[in-house]
Amino acid sequence: MTRALLALALLAVASGAGAQTVETGAGTATLLPAGARNGVAVLDADEGVLRAGPILVQITPDGRVSVPGLAPAFDPPTTVNTRVFTVDARNGVVVVGLGFNDVTADADRPPQTAAGFAVSADRGASYTYRSPALDSSFDSTVTYGVSTLPAFPATITQGSAPLDVALTAGADTVYSANEYAGLRRSTDLGATWQPVVLPPDTLFVLDPREPYDFLYNPDVRQPLFFIDDDPDLPVFAQFSTNFVAYSVVVDEAGTVWAGTLGGLNRSVRVPGADDFAWVRYTDALLGGALPGNLVFALETRPIADGRDEVWAVCRNSGNPFTTDEEENGVAVWRGDDADGFAVFETVLLGVVAEDVAFDETRAYVAASDGLYVSDDDGATWRVVRVFRAADGRPLPLSGPTVRAVATTPGVVWAGTPDGLLKSTDGARTWELFRADVRPQAQGDDDRTVDVYAYPNPFNPRNGQVRVRLDLDAPADVTVRVFDVAMNLVRTLDAPGRPAGPNEVFWDGQSDGGLRVANGAYIYTVDAGAERFSGRILVIQ
Repeated sequence: MTRALLALALLAVASGAGAQTVETGAGTATLLPAGARNGVAVLDADEGVLRAGPILVQITPDGRVSVPGLAPAFDPPTTVNTRVFTVDARNGVVVVGLGFNDVTADADRPPQTAAGFAVSADRGASYTYRSPALDSSFDSTVTYGVSTLPAFPATITQGSAPLDVALTAGADTVYSANEYAGLRRSTDLGATWQPVVLPPDTLFVLDPREPYDFLYNPDVRQPLFFIDDDPDLPVFAQFSTNFVAYSVVVDEAGTVWAGTLGGLNRSVRVPGADDFAWVRYTDALLGGALPGNLVFALETRPIADGRDEVWAVCRNSGNPFTTDEEENGVAVWRGDDADGFAVFETVLLGVVAEDVAFDETRAYVAASDGLYVSDDDGATWRVVRVFRAADGRPLPLSGPTVRAVATTPGVVWAGTPDGLLKSTDGARTWELFRADVRPQAQGDDDRTVDVYAYPNPFNPRNGQVRVRLDLDAPADVTVRVFDVAMNLVRTLDAPGRPAGPNEVFWDGQSDGGLRVANGAYIYTVDAGAERFSGRILVIQ
């Protein structure tokens, strides 16, 4: 499906720069340019520039905003519109991993599907499209050190989305964690990719100077063969969960850390070999290095006069042999002991974390139940569940969930299902930035709709629907929601709204507090002497 290409829009978001705002009834939100999206699940910062998904938005240190994600490099021919899954930038190079949730394959549990990469070598001024990091069907072996290993090629885009990318310090090599396509490496900015062999589940150390004959097979979903050619008797690869890659980061010493379904892997340079040796840490090794074996996200924390710390977001892997011992939490590597063994500390045990970021004095952890903030290296934490504007009013968010977090000098940014949050006082007060969603009237490309609801269709389980209207003069606003039989379902009063853009929120519940059923609903808007109406489709 092709997304219409829009011209890049610029908008100053610095305070007092004349950016357009929308009144929400709980404070104002600054509007991002056309083409941006509100469900912000990806953030990355480099050289003071913030980049955010799902449609790539770039905010420079002087407050200029552009939407490079509308360029052709971000719009490959796919069955579903693509979005940004991950982004990393270093030394002027930007690598963006693209994918989509393929609802055409499975509407209930759509697989995260690879769509390729958008790559820039000029600090994001222009982007080139690169194909997904997959094998050909003839790739039946892979070389690791002195060994030629049998391999099962990863050729299917479904389940092979680039979940994380990481550039080396010189930006000459990029690593990509591609779930069932495994960990891969490119030395030509994504033009070609090579598989990176990690230890199988049976090994905690892998040395390229030693001979091995294990099967390399990240795609544990695919049967290797069928007994007696019977499709009801498939045989799957065993001991391959550590090939299923979720996260990757490169620290300041050039060490590659790779998070998988089977633990955390750390690269080691060994003499006489081009390939890395690897050490794997799990919930069981050395008394429990990790709280859980699924390493969902990784980030490094610069330490003055010392090695970077590595923070690993861990989750229960669901492995039937270890799931009873695994927990959610964040593992922190602060260095090795005198004998060379890694020292890990677990923080936020039990928290379902999403992302990690740091500034000079604080650590920030994005989580499903809020933003966790520590001023003492993770010893104690406060959690922000209600995000307040400078005047103390709560911002209009559908819940406390924070999907991503990043920092630029003096600023912490948080990505939520309802937009992008910005704080300049250590996560005490916040500004809200939202996409300027403005559909066109059907059959008229030049006329915009005065009143509309978005997202539409709308799933009450994922947030709120917003009724957007532009008022010519201040007015008391009332939104009424009816079912198709015109029975009144909900009344939403918004008194004293100012002239200009406004939004009124509906959480998908009736006046009695019950979640409404799937189907079409009619809404009316009374604003002074004006009345508008429209339709909302509820799908959950």
